[in-house]
Amino acid sequence: MGNQQGSDFGGVYIRTDKPFYFAGEIITGNIYLNIFKDGFPGGVVLLKVSGKEKCNWTESRTRNSTGPDGKQKQTTEYVTYSGETQFYQHRVAIWTFNTPCLPVGQYTFPFQFQLLSHLPGSYFEKGSNYQAKISYSVKAEIESYNKSYKNIQHSQPLIVREPLKQNMTALMGQMEVKASTWCCIDQGTSHIKCVFDKNHYLPGDTAYLWADLDNSNCKLDVTRIEARLINYLTLRDRTGREKLITRTIVSQQMQGIKAGERAVENDRKQIQLILHNKSSPEGIHPSSNGQLVKSVYRLEVQAVLAGCTCCNKHPKVNVPIEIVAPVPQIYNQPMVQPSNWNPQVFQPQIVSFTDSTLYMKDQNQQSNYNYPQIPPQPPNQFGQMQQPMS
Repeated sequence: MGNQQGSDFGGVYIRTDKPFYFAGEIITGNIYLNIFKDGFPGGVVLLKVSGKEKCNWTESRTRNSTGPDGKQKQTTEYVTYSGETQFYQHRVAIWTFNTPCLPVGQYTFPFQFQLLSHLPGSYFEKGSNYQAKISYSVKAEIESYNKSYKNIQHSQPLIVREPLKQNMTALMGQMEVKASTWCCIDQGTSHIKCVFDKNHYLPGDTAYLWADLDNSNCKLDVTRIEARLINYLTLRDRTGREKLITRTIVSQQMQGIKAGERAVENDRKQIQLILHNKSSPEGIHPSSNGQLVKSVYRLEVQAVLAGCTCCNKHPKVNVPIEIVAPVPQIYNQPMVQPSNWNPQVFQPQIVSFTDSTLYMKDQNQQSNYNYPQIPPQPPNQFGQMQQPMS
């Protein structure tokens, strides 16, 4: 149990009790320490929690210039924009051994702490010319007092889900348009009203949509009804420059109705939209509202009118929804314990992350969450010890 670094003396392993947590939720877990050789110059068991956000994208631009021969030529330049911030980084001592070296033995250190309520959700996406990432991790580490010895450490990715902005509920919207052809010929009015079964989904869920169409006062056919899931991904670099990527993730069509007809109540149109992304092996990414990476979704239903309606909108309803991060696959794998595992279990350590527990690896890195920048504390300044359980 543990990692490769410091394996001459033993290992450490950290595991949270759940594979994912909502922002603002209390996280519980354990640090497992297995030391089988004496002599490691360290004695402070640290819990570290970090969250970082980064993105980059490349844009091309064409420049015209005159060559030495007087001929015009075009050159393409590529410019990369990037942003990165370490917005969440704390460490606290779970236990301090009063010995010159880390004592041989097996130990379990339960811990718990509460996430901030406004943290953005975990996110990762990589395209042909862009990348976006919001990631979290928890780490157990025993720092060496002697730089010639590697620290004993192990980290676990942490999936953070954004808190749902509202309870699960159905959504409804409606729109009426005045139809015309050739910019001026009045063709009457067409009305659409839609009900969406809920406001947040997991990737792979089926969204159930119902559409009432009233085309009784319109001279144009509704040729088809289109339903689609649209994603808006906004990236921001260190200077505030933004790039918006808009794409239709999944769509579906069904037959419309004739001019002068209605499809309401028992005759209303029902659409089942399976929320998966066939064009990406990573599937549908979750909603996230970071400072540098922001991914939001909307469900849209549109009634497409026949004829030339270039100066008018088609009747459509567009509502915001949330995509919740799925459970990571790593938690389907059981922990492998040493055959002689019989640890001493300590009292649970309830951790409060404050300004005094903040640390920054790069003091020049600015935080979007306005934490003060505090230098790391030396080992002898960590908090109070707790007595182990018998």
